[in-house]
Amino acid sequence: MIDRRDMLALSALGALVLGTASNADAAPVTPDHASLSLHGRQLHILDLTHRLTRAFAFTPGRLIMEAVEGSGMKAGMALNRISIVEHTGTHLDAPRHFAPDGASVGDIPVSQLIVPLVVIDIRDKVKTDRDARVEARDVIAWERRHGRIPSGSCVAMLSGWDPLSPFSSYASLTPAERRKSPGFDAAVMDILMKRDVRGIGVDTMSIDAGEAMPAFPVHQAWLRSGRWALEGLANLDRAPAAGGLLFAGVVPLENATGMPARVIALY
Repeated sequence: MIDRRDMLALSALGALVLGTASNADAAPVTPDHASLSLHGRQLHILDLTHRLTRAFAFTPGRLIMEAVEGSGMKAGMALNRISIVEHTGTHLDAPRHFAPDGASVGDIPVSQLIVPLVVIDIRDKVKTDRDARVEARDVIAWERRHGRIPSGSCVAMLSGWDPLSPFSSYASLTPAERRKSPGFDAAVMDILMKRDVRGIGVDTMSIDAGEAMPAFPVHQAWLRSGRWALEGLANLDRAPAAGGLLFAGVVPLENATGMPARVIALY
């Protein structure tokens, strides 16, 4: 677990820390996990990002990513042209996604993209209700066990859904089935705002529960308040419920309403 002093240091030195993950002192590395020694403490790096493929075309018939190999390049040079919808794969929703005058991806300060991580597990609820949501009682239960949600944090929902699994792949679901998927309850937004939460995240492809679409009440309330969201997160079941640090790496593209992200947890 990372204490407040370490969290401040890591926020300032995040790039350096991640760059040392492959040094001689680091533990064996797997594709989505590594560990390293920092000031005599063992820390874990966990990738919360799905590999970006065309499998994320969760709207049937809609092409959301196309990669074309470059042609006529000089010998030894490889170059692709990528065409992609902003909200593809593991990605960040900027306030502008639902607020025309809100901050774009390029407007979000980097200091707001390195934040404490809170993971709320609702997998038991999802077993009996595919429309299960993170509700006020879930937040209260988390705080009884771990203390008040840290200011400026990202609160992530762990539902057990995987955007690439047959169970939850939007491309394989009927319209009726797509209306049943876990998400946040709109009523809990006010509580999270009062906790000064900076972002929310989900392991599904929408912060709104499927039944709430297309009204998108969570998107409407959360993004219009100037906060961001992460969708399509991976490996949340391996992240700690409390004490972690989240890094959301996005290209600061001007006027972008969203952007595929490389999301990393450090704990």
